[in-house]
Amino acid sequence: MLAYSLLKLGIADSAPGTVVSRASSLRNDVKRSFRESVQNLLAWTLDSEHRNIDQLMQEIEALFVSCAKSSR
Repeated sequence: MLAYSLLKLGIADSAPGTVVSRASSLRNDVKRSFRESVQNLLAWTLDSEHRNIDQLMQEIEALFVSCAKSSR
């Protein structure tokens, strides 16, 4: 998130007003994205009645491992 935030703010735009404005907009984008991610995770968990907690956690861990491998 930090790297994304820094790229979104942009190094070339160093005017304080522009940075503050973009930071505020970015904060709102991050909050909305985080909220949507949590809602999606909860919906997926509730729809997975046939799996126990350990199975759900294994699937979540596998997702993060596959994301980490693909970003290399």
